[in-house]
Amino acid sequence: MEERPKLFEGGSRWNRQNEIIRSLKKQLEATERELANKEWVFEQFLQSPSWRLTYPLRWLAKQFRSLRRWANGSEDRPAASAADTAPSDGPDEEDNTILNWPPGPKEVFSDCYRVQLLALLAAGTRLRLPHSETPLVSVILVLFNRAELTLACLRSLREQAVQDLEIIIVDNASKDETSSLLERVEGVRVIRNPENAGFLLAVNQAAREARGEYLLLLNNDAQLLPETLSAALATIRSAPDIGAVGGRIVLLDGVLQEAGSMIWRNGGCLGYGRGDDPFAPMYMFRRDVDYCSGVFLLTPRRVWNQLGGFDVAFRPAYYEETDYCMRLWERGLRVVYEPNAVVLHYEFASTQTIEEVTTLQERHQSVFARKHHAVLAGRADAPAPESVLETRMRPSPGGRVLFLDDRVPHTWLGSGFPRAHAILRALVKQGRFVTVYPLGDFPEEWSSVYSDMPAEVEFMMGYGRLMLEAFLRERRGYYDTIIVSRPHNMNVLRGIIAARPAWFENVSVIYDAEALSAWREIARRELIGEPLPADEVSRLLAEEVDLASKADCVISVAEYERALFRKLGVARVHVLGHSIAARPTPRRFRDRAGFLFVGAIHDESSPNADSVLWFLTEILPRIQARLGAEAVFTIAGINKSQKVAEAARPGVRLIGPAPDLWDLYDSARVFVAPTRYAAGIPHKVHEAAAHGVPVVGTLVLADQLGWNDAALAVGVDAAAFADKCGALYTDETAWMEIREAGLARIRSECSPDAFERRLKEILDAESACHASASA
Repeated sequence: MEERPKLFEGGSRWNRQNEIIRSLKKQLEATERELANKEWVFEQFLQSPSWRLTYPLRWLAKQFRSLRRWANGSEDRPAASAADTAPSDGPDEEDNTILNWPPGPKEVFSDCYRVQLLALLAAGTRLRLPHSETPLVSVILVLFNRAELTLACLRSLREQAVQDLEIIIVDNASKDETSSLLERVEGVRVIRNPENAGFLLAVNQAAREARGEYLLLLNNDAQLLPETLSAALATIRSAPDIGAVGGRIVLLDGVLQEAGSMIWRNGGCLGYGRGDDPFAPMYMFRRDVDYCSGVFLLTPRRVWNQLGGFDVAFRPAYYEETDYCMRLWERGLRVVYEPNAVVLHYEFASTQTIEEVTTLQERHQSVFARKHHAVLAGRADAPAPESVLETRMRPSPGGRVLFLDDRVPHTWLGSGFPRAHAILRALVKQGRFVTVYPLGDFPEEWSSVYSDMPAEVEFMMGYGRLMLEAFLRERRGYYDTIIVSRPHNMNVLRGIIAARPAWFENVSVIYDAEALSAWREIARRELIGEPLPADEVSRLLAEEVDLASKADCVISVAEYERALFRKLGVARVHVLGHSIAARPTPRRFRDRAGFLFVGAIHDESSPNADSVLWFLTEILPRIQARLGAEAVFTIAGINKSQKVAEAARPGVRLIGPAPDLWDLYDSARVFVAPTRYAAGIPHKVHEAAAHGVPVVGTLVLADQLGWNDAALAVGVDAAAFADKCGALYTDETAWMEIREAGLARIRSECSPDAFERRLKEILDAESACHASASA
């Protein structure tokens, strides 16, 4: 066994503060030098070929560890008692002046901030905190010793973007440097109790003095990460029925303490995800929960006063926030977990012994269970893995939907993703809980994932095709409906359904075909003069239609494709088009200039790549010959085609993806859609028309849309297309006529309200049909 350092032998730990500071500062300087060297070595290692080549193995190992947690239920298994959840790296019970060696994260954190505390006190500097005479938020802190942790907490408040605060501190007769620290802090209101009143009574005491619109109950051993308070405030102000907001609580060793909490029939509680990766997908979405920890709890002061604050039956501490949140629910107010409110938590900082914690928790669990017996009677008995999944969030009135697609359906991706995006939003609006499972390998930062997505949707990032079967096994019986988009994804699910039919007995499986992709290949071969034989055409169509054999129904985007599905033997086929609101851009004809194309070019063989190349090589030169330098062509969207990049001539702008297209549509005079082969319905035409930009398209698109020249200028070949572009570009009367006709079509065919109603009708009809068949 390693010998413990003898830094504190021969006297009290804190009688030799100056020596400690000097010693730790030297250690810190040496550690920083060593860290800088190791960081350089680590960076070189990350760049090495061996590290990059072994990424797949490391990724698989991580996923299988996660699966093992699912199988064992350890992801959500509660501790048998508070002692089981207590940190193992705290001070020795019999002699808390001796450092554990090697030190754990709690000791490192505590000693680091103790050095900073002593340095602050020795230097005589002051800590200035935000203060407002008309505060939006009243922050309540209750202290009992641990001044170094209080310093860390106060500094994190100082770094928050929200500054219209009042900070109310109750010092429960601390005996360490807390009093000296508070003398150096400006911008706080301090209430000094002559003896330790306990956490609960001190919070109630401070709340009576508060003036803010909201109260933030915050433990002094917690640190707010940047933007935490802003995120919590945005959530609580987003709906009038939210009574409290809590956050993602992360322990100092980097694992999760809780992502919202749940309550069992016997009054026992469990923090969701304790011990797991705090950035795992299941903890990154906003949801209604039974309660959130008082480590960080934001609530309207008005509501707090109406409920009378914490119930004194739970003094001195434990179960007071559980009871408060339960009373919120009983009054029809929601408790919401906000993942972007992130708090680092020391945990059990003011606790004397684990036995004390256990005794209080067991006693107050009984009090809580008796008080809320009627409500708890309907809860799950025990925290088995399946009940954890059910109880991690409050029930969704519209049921639960699993949505399978290639990737997160951002609108700017094109290629059917804007429609998938609209489906997700409609599902959420209908009160359904949605999990999106991307089957492709498209890594994204969480900030990107939710940049244009509802915060209430769960995105299972990083799991992919390899983990789908294990995921479905783990969540068997959890979803009412599975919606699968695109043929290759339906093919993956079809294999699992064939192998595990029992998993899908009470689930409606819906294949959102979006478009018959076989048509694209058939049309492409005809375009290049290599038409497929009739039997090959039949085979391709039959194979794609056969994908629907394991689905309960098919959703098609167009009436003509529904007819084809039915002709080929699919009984239940629904039509769901696009959801686009008419939002005409305001600029007048004479204030606009140039031509615009918006669409994603994912590869050289895609319809968009072909159409843009055709326009660049055969149409644009004709237009420029007629209009000169004014014929500027802007291409917005992902471009992975080298041929397109090489064909871009003077007067062509390749601007890449543009999340906000408003300015582009507001400045363009004419939108071009030179599509020569495609399937489904062209979203790009609908979107341009919805923004009031007249469109020149091909006969292929006119047939798919069912639009005539009144709403769409049609060019049957390159010369005609160029003529239509030139005429529309120079004729204001014709421009206005097509603009208004296009807007009228959008209002009648793409209404978001009609889209949402139609989607609801489809899902309700399939649920009823499935229930009838199962009866």
